[in-house]
Amino acid sequence: MLIHKQPAGFTLIELLILITLIAIVATVAVPGFGRLIESNRLTSSSNDLVGALNMARAEAVRLGTTVSVAPNGSDYSGGVLIQATVNGALQTLREVEGPGDGVDISLTSGSNPGFRANGLATHTSNVIFNVCGESGERGTQVSVTLGGQVQSTTITCP
Repeated sequence: MLIHKQPAGFTLIELLILITLIAIVATVAVPGFGRLIESNRLTSSSNDLVGALNMARAEAVRLGTTVSVAPNGSDYSGGVLIQATVNGALQTLREVEGPGDGVDISLTSGSNPGFRANGLATHTSNVIFNVCGESGERGTQVSVTLGGQVQSTTITCP
């Protein structure tokens, strides 16, 4: 009695169909993945800025002195320095890295924020930062009120 074995494996046609389907799925998924990465970078950068501002306020209260937030370099995209004058000398309490390529942090209203020993802001008007991505579609506005509260809202970047 003869037993016929069925061939195992893929035919060339089946392999080409599979590769075509993978290419179609990749074409649809890659642009969405790029937007996801940009969105995560914006969220991370905004959270880092909010965290730095809240830390500056907490350190001002803890140390009983004025604590300021300044750009690390020419603008805030290079990072943030949290500084205080302790025993007559300016000390950097913390350095927060900048967001890197693809995200821009700009001070759009007010001056460099600072906080007094009671937690209130040292500036005379609200300070507003815009955190925007390369696409310029969506971003986050981080504001520091005169009462020292840090707030963030979603915006459409200019």
